[in-house]
Amino acid sequence: MRTKIANAGPSDATQPEMAVRTDGLAMRLRQARKAQGLRLTDVAKKTGLTIGLISQVERGLTTPSMRSLRQLADALGIQVDELFRQPPAASDREADHIVRKDRRRVLNLERIGMHMEILTPKKTRAVQAFAAYLLPGGISGTEFDVHHGQECGIIVDGQLELWLGKEKYLLGAGDCFSFNSRTPHRYRNPGPTMAYIHWVIAPAIY
Repeated sequence: MRTKIANAGPSDATQPEMAVRTDGLAMRLRQARKAQGLRLTDVAKKTGLTIGLISQVERGLTTPSMRSLRQLADALGIQVDELFRQPPAASDREADHIVRKDRRRVLNLERIGMHMEILTPKKTRAVQAFAAYLLPGGISGTEFDVHHGQECGIIVDGQLELWLGKEKYLLGAGDCFSFNSRTPHRYRNPGPTMAYIHWVIAPAIY
């Protein structure tokens, strides 16, 4: 079962369908771990995450932060985008350059209020663009994230609270941002409506 968010910010044409449960992500994580022959304790040692948290994620009882999701993917030897819902395959020639609207790779992290859609082709790794939708109160995670790369984007609709180190910025529709990804960062939607952001990262991390 899936539900569409009504009156949540962007127009109906731009609103994503948000999954009600995280079973798809949970199943993919569990399958990836078992395919590697890893126990929960092995993944915990590799990531620094608790066994309890990993178990809850695999059972669909909680949603990892964006940082924790990358840690889990690294521990399992897979790219983060392998945990995204994969669309129907396009022709090889087209897929190298074109992403049709109905063929975006999608990740729903509904318990932290986030929905992501990758806008660049799978083979494009030098740069990656995605649409991010944050529900009111939606957050990237309570911990700061740090990784290699550069990020920039524009707030299409709604509000975004962006922490960059010790600084905190409140951004609204039309505002843009850019920062080095090695700067500790996190973000949330403090507004009453859904936030819609176009985001670009170089190189690709999902």
